[in-house]
Amino acid sequence: MASVVETAPYADQRATGVYHQVDVPRNVVAFTADMAAFMVGTYFIPATTVLVGLAAQLTDDKTLIGAVGMAWPVSWFLPQLIAAQIVRGRRWQKPYLVVPSLLGRNAFLLIALWLLITQAQAPVLTIWVLIGGIALFNLCDALAGVAWFDMLSRALSPRVRARAVSVGQFVGAVLGVGAGIIVERVLSPQGLPFPQNYALIFGCTWVCMMLSLGLIALVRETPMDETESAHAQRQGFVRSLFEALRTDRLFVRVLVVRLLTGVELMAASFYLVFARDQLGLGNSATGIFNMALIIGGIVGIALFGWVADRFTALGVLRTAAFMQLLAPCIAFAFVFVSADGIWQLVGLIAFVIVFALRGAIEHSLVIGVVGYLLDAAAERHRAMYVGALNTLGGIVALSPLLGGVWLDGLSATGQGELGYAVMFGGVALIAGTGAWLSLKLPRVSRQP
Repeated sequence: MASVVETAPYADQRATGVYHQVDVPRNVVAFTADMAAFMVGTYFIPATTVLVGLAAQLTDDKTLIGAVGMAWPVSWFLPQLIAAQIVRGRRWQKPYLVVPSLLGRNAFLLIALWLLITQAQAPVLTIWVLIGGIALFNLCDALAGVAWFDMLSRALSPRVRARAVSVGQFVGAVLGVGAGIIVERVLSPQGLPFPQNYALIFGCTWVCMMLSLGLIALVRETPMDETESAHAQRQGFVRSLFEALRTDRLFVRVLVVRLLTGVELMAASFYLVFARDQLGLGNSATGIFNMALIIGGIVGIALFGWVADRFTALGVLRTAAFMQLLAPCIAFAFVFVSADGIWQLVGLIAFVIVFALRGAIEHSLVIGVVGYLLDAAAERHRAMYVGALNTLGGIVALSPLLGGVWLDGLSATGQGELGYAVMFGGVALIAGTGAWLSLKLPRVSRQP
């Protein structure tokens, strides 16, 4: 059990049992290093480049490719409400973080071994092994993630939390450049043969994830206040959630914005496929786009860190929302452009920008919309709010499958361009509505 003492700013809270740890510096370092290592691991296997690229080498079925594209977000987001119900009101969250992580993170080692042993001789089965491994990792990480957010919100103040997250993401993104270079080299024509190249990539991911787990074990947890814990456990989870949806207008408005802007994931799952099929860009473009994703993430983290410090998490939420509008707009502009000559180069540059925006968007969730809710919510509601928000994200993450069915249907009738036009254009309209609504969200005062 961690040793906790009260600090001067909280001395007047003795009666409520609210205590803060002495080891704030230790926790800052642990959370920051954990996030950096975890991020480097994810940079080896971005869903919109490496995972979709692996699926595209195994099949031409757009529906299956879309299933791979949505497997990561769906399997992480959808179970979050159940995870929130499990951890809500628990004074100690660390066991709910460490135990599931031990199980789920070994899925990447299993995928790597499968590729090495079978040589992907059964392509469709390999795709389902890939989907299953991703699902196993994310189902476990969903529970661990809710516990992680709850631990983070109690261990660090909002300003320190934002800075720790920003620094952790920035360090992870900088180191992720090395991961991106490795991926680009391994997947290049001069790299390893298929599927050993992807096996190496998944092996590197596994190493980073296990390092992350070792680092987060160093955190000294601050337990939830006994009064808050008792209140949360006394009031039923479902009842509390419906009451929040009925009475907390800010919570509902955040959910609506998240729903509308999150639809951009449908388009994101097919940016790479569109660039290859319609613009004639080769497999080597996958490595280029992966580097754009990483560099965009670095720039986005630096930008979001500055915005969060100056304008709070709400500023990050709004900035990311407008990025989610801009990315499909750029893609839409190239739907009816000929892929010949100079336009192929222009298209390559444009989609480098699109993937750079994607890289930034992927780092906005924790410091943006989640941070906004953590600042606004009562302590006993934090896990529930984060779980509900992320579960909604899982529903949105089903959209790539619908997009794949849509594109397959129109491609079969020779109207592939129209399919992309409707998808990118429709996504831009929906995301634009969400971006506009984000401007209507109120500022919330920072907690101590």
